[in-house]
Amino acid sequence: MKKKVISLLLTMAMLSTMGVSAVSAAEPDYTLKDAKLEGVELKLYANLNNNSEKYFKEKLADFEGDTGIKVELTNINTEADYIDKLSTDFASGDIPNVFMEYGGARCLDYMDAGALLNLQPYLEADTEWYDNFMESCWEPAHFEDYGYEGLYGVPYSSYQVVLYYNKEILEENKIEVPTTWDELLAACATLKENGVQPFDVGEKDNYRFGHLHTVLSLKTYGPEIGAKLGSREVTYDGEEMLDIYAKIKELTDKGYLGDNLLSTDANQETAYFQEGKSAFQYNGSWGATSIESSGSELYANQTIGVARFPAVNEEYAKVDMGGGNDSFYVSQMNVSDEEIAASVLLLKYITGREFCTGLMEVNPNTMAIKTDANVDNYLLKDIMAIMADTEATKSDLQNYDSQAHMINTVRAALQGIAMGNTPEQVGEEIISTMAQYE
Repeated sequence: MKKKVISLLLTMAMLSTMGVSAVSAAEPDYTLKDAKLEGVELKLYANLNNNSEKYFKEKLADFEGDTGIKVELTNINTEADYIDKLSTDFASGDIPNVFMEYGGARCLDYMDAGALLNLQPYLEADTEWYDNFMESCWEPAHFEDYGYEGLYGVPYSSYQVVLYYNKEILEENKIEVPTTWDELLAACATLKENGVQPFDVGEKDNYRFGHLHTVLSLKTYGPEIGAKLGSREVTYDGEEMLDIYAKIKELTDKGYLGDNLLSTDANQETAYFQEGKSAFQYNGSWGATSIESSGSELYANQTIGVARFPAVNEEYAKVDMGGGNDSFYVSQMNVSDEEIAASVLLLKYITGREFCTGLMEVNPNTMAIKTDANVDNYLLKDIMAIMADTEATKSDLQNYDSQAHMINTVRAALQGIAMGNTPEQVGEEIISTMAQYE
């Protein structure tokens, strides 16, 4: 892994010097009103579900007809495979013009190589476009903490990790919807005693424990915990994190999260919950759309409910994992002025109110863009009410780190809990891996 990251940085540094010569010294037309870009070909990379992919393809054909700009869409709907494809293609020089990512340290290699276009002047030149983004969702575009002024992306969707639950199962087992961590543990114990599976977590996709680690940390220590970990004020083998690993281990060892964690993926986990085989699922707000589109009888009968993720420390009860989620970035590396202009036009198109309103109709979601869509999904309505009452949100804690490898490092170590590792072993593995990059 270390060699791969070093190779990526070296390759990108070489490409960066190539790309500078391709960009004209003339002041760009940030309004793009007079841009003549017919015949320009672009590559767009995204991590979309099937409904969204179909919509994108249909609308991109319209975009080509209107502008003459041809767009090749590469979509991979498995997150880990998508991220691997993106980093590998950047390393090989096969760079997309517009791509989806999540910001923070995950984009830091691209920032350090000078790969990302500063979109702030384009946004300021088109205030209607700029004002159509939710103010609370801009975090993935900011890199000031790493020394870069400007806006290097635009937020696309927003999210919050919430607790979905099966109303019938809870009622049959005389369980109230848990609002605190202790109540959730008690509910899990009762369900297990009664032969009901509390959760069925698909840790084959290691972001599942990654998300649990983040939301538990935020609920325990507040919104600054990511920054404290990033600055090493709090360490991954220190008392604070050992306590979080211990919480996950308790759930795992007692069988509350399932019996086949490493052979169950996130899609299977979701299917089990939607089929009524488990009582709870912690998931992002995007899960509401998945539940609706699955055709589940549980959704049709409104048997599934949703609540804020339970509080660990009451002081941080309304601090949650969430915020700006999928975001789009424009590469300025080794491309012409025309390609950059065409890329910004494409970005404006796919983040425009009309485009996103249509997208919401086929794939209802919580967006970072204001739309005119009417939401019929009862779960989404409840989630929007939860989000409106949330005091602070933060994304994956590793997004606030200066080392870009950290999200993979932490997730891989957390996966060890499903293999029987102790909290101390998890912390040691993270610290050991970090040392390899120093």
